[in-house]
Parts: sequence; C-alpha cells; structure tokens
Amino acid sequence: MTGFSEAELHGTAMAKTYFALIPSIVGEALFGRLLAIWHDSWIRGKGDEPLLEQLVTDQILDDPDLGPIARNVASLWYLGMWFQLPAEWRNVHGAWANDVTFVVSPQSYTEGLVWKAIHTHPPAAKQPGYGSWALPPVTTEDAS
Repeated sequence: MTGFSEAELHGTAMAKTYFALIPSIVGEALFGRLLAIWHDSWIRGKGDEPLLEQLVTDQILDDPDLGPIARNVASLWYLGMWFQLPAEWRNVHGAWANDVTFVVSPQSYTEGLVWKAIHTHPPAAKQPGYGSWALPPVTTEDAS
C-alpha cells in the first residue's frame, strides 16, 4: 500500500513499533481483520499488480470500517504520524483513547517514507553532509 518494498519498510526499523501501535488505537479485532484481508488480497493478487490494486481497493480502501484505518496506516509510514480517525468512523466504532493525532516518535519522523519519496532528508535530522548543497538533487532517473 505504500509503494515501497518489504525490505525498505523493515529498513526504517519502524515495523515492530507500528505493528504494536495500531491495535492499541483501533483494537485487536479490526486490526486483525485488516491484516487478514490484506494477506488474502496479497496472496490472490501476487504477481498481478492490477488485480492486487483492485482487490485492495475493493476489499480494504472502499470498506467503511477498514478504509480509514488503511489510509492512516499508509500516512503513518509516510509521515510518522497517526491522524485521528474521522468522526464518522468513531461514531460507529467508538472513540479509542489513543486515537488522537500525534507524532509516534522522533525516529518515526526521521524514518518517514516521505523523505525517500521526494529524495531529500528530514529537516533538522539526517543532514546530507557539509557542502552537499552544491550537488544537484538526485532524481528518480538518477536512482535507477
């Protein structure tokens, strides 16, 4: 769902943190359901990217219970922040104490996928090094 490989996600060292965090926000049952449907979609769509995207859209993103959670999980990986779930979702599932907008940790900020996606470093963290400003930015074509 992020567009990054499993190795890249594990390379952030945030997988275990996020895996433990999410059920504390939305509950074990919904988190388990999300994981089960994701796994089923992954198995059924493996090797067929258009099918996988359609399965994820139909079974997860368009689902009124799972869609908001899944979008938050993707945002969590990119920004290192959890955003409070929509009021409509909370009206159906209840307001969980941990479901507030917050930055997970300083590490989640610096390891956010957004920085890799835009080929830069997080401001005030992971500086690129003295004089690096004199070099042209790396583009997607350069990285290939």
